[in-house]
Amino acid sequence: MTPARWAFVATLVLTIATLAFPLALFGSPPNLGSAPMADGFKTPILALEFAEDVEDIAFLQGEEAADLRAWLVEVQFLDWFFPLAYAGMAAVFFLGMALRGRFLAVVGVGLALATIPADWQENATINGILAEIENPVCGPDIEPPDGRDNVVLRDCLPDGYFDEASSEAELVSYAFDSFLPVRIEMLRIDTWIKWGLLGAYAAWMAAMLWMDRRRILAVPAGVGALSVLATFVSGSNGHVAELMSILLIPMMLTFPIAAVMYLRDKPAKTGTPQGEGSA
Repeated sequence: MTPARWAFVATLVLTIATLAFPLALFGSPPNLGSAPMADGFKTPILALEFAEDVEDIAFLQGEEAADLRAWLVEVQFLDWFFPLAYAGMAAVFFLGMALRGRFLAVVGVGLALATIPADWQENATINGILAEIENPVCGPDIEPPDGRDNVVLRDCLPDGYFDEASSEAELVSYAFDSFLPVRIEMLRIDTWIKWGLLGAYAAWMAAMLWMDRRRILAVPAGVGALSVLATFVSGSNGHVAELMSILLIPMMLTFPIAAVMYLRDKPAKTGTPQGEGSA
């Protein structure tokens, strides 16, 4: 079997893993606590990923949300492996196309592989948020020194903390009473790097399939890419983000379907366009 065909077979194998993870990642969460999620959100992990400020994660705070936080910690553990499945599936598919002579598909390989560390970075930031909610840096027993009315983060940190901390952390310590506002801002950046890369390789998938004259298959990938763009333009609106998560499902399923079609095709001679059909 040729390397290209092995790549398409690997696409099918990773598809199985990709479909299995959402059952664990997006299953029914426990009690959502007393505070509602931001308007439009129904999925806790999406509400957390697209949080704009500390108020948007109020649904995770308090004793009532302890079970939800514990569930999200388990989800986060599994999510370290999920990018290897969904982005790996895309990467080996693009690799198969490249090995068939569609050298522009190498761009898709790069975009898909870049999604993996981007997702891991997002996970690290989320883990920091969950850890601080569970163990706040500033407790209710902290009193502001020097007659100040408000406690700042610097009042709550142990002696010697800034011996190894960054200058940015030291600056933040004067302005906030916790790291949460900064972590949320970091999460916005991390989230959109990840989703931006995912949307980019979805768009590239649509373009490659269109050039290969598999234009019906190009539609779900194109719609998935546009849904990511729409979520960004909407300012991470909850309704749009939830719709995006649904529209990305057929985009993901495009990879195994296209892989099967390429496996059924006879490899074309060098210089001959692939996929003469219109599927």
